[in-house]
Amino acid sequence: MLAWQGLGHRYAGAGQSIRYADFALRGGRHLLLRGASGSGKSTLLALLAGLLRVQQGSLEVAGTDLTALGPRELDAWRGATLGFVPQRLHLSDALTVAGNLALPALAAGQRADPARAAELLEALDIAALAGRRPHQLSVGQAQRVALARALMRRPRLLLADEPSASLDDEHTVHMLALLLDAAEREGCTLVVASHDARVVEALGARDDVSEVVL
Repeated sequence: MLAWQGLGHRYAGAGQSIRYADFALRGGRHLLLRGASGSGKSTLLALLAGLLRVQQGSLEVAGTDLTALGPRELDAWRGATLGFVPQRLHLSDALTVAGNLALPALAAGQRADPARAAELLEALDIAALAGRRPHQLSVGQAQRVALARALMRRPRLLLADEPSASLDDEHTVHMLALLLDAAEREGCTLVVASHDARVVEALGARDDVSEVVL
């Protein structure tokens, strides 16, 4: 499912590149990227998502060699393969919840899928919120909407960046359960990047989660 060798990245103006130890994750397992802020977690997520070009080494995601894809191919691959729950959710306040869930398809030049949106909202227990706008949601509700949006195109890989940000202990446990349940239900691999000790403890105790320490 995931594999990289000799992987590294250097930002313009930076004196030293970030290097990642070689790693491979087989299908059916999930991944926790853990480490302090600034250790390279977000950079690795961006590389996995094809948002940053591979400068050094090789990177294979879901059977695709990302170094072999051009910009347009990467865009198409990303839309067909990935779901992403960012730390900053980036929900459009100009749209309802249902409208936000239509965005992935519209951005890909496809028709919106109201039935898929209704299915996900029901599965995440937020069907009653379809007509609300993001400013009318709690933090936990907004994160569920962002998760539903990430799952709209049935991704093979679900990425979550610091999913416990701004959440108390109870809601952190609940959000992790939602991510894991969603990954199991949709049959996709979950990758979580976090420096939160609560997340590390919860995911580290699972037999189906591998870790990369940065």
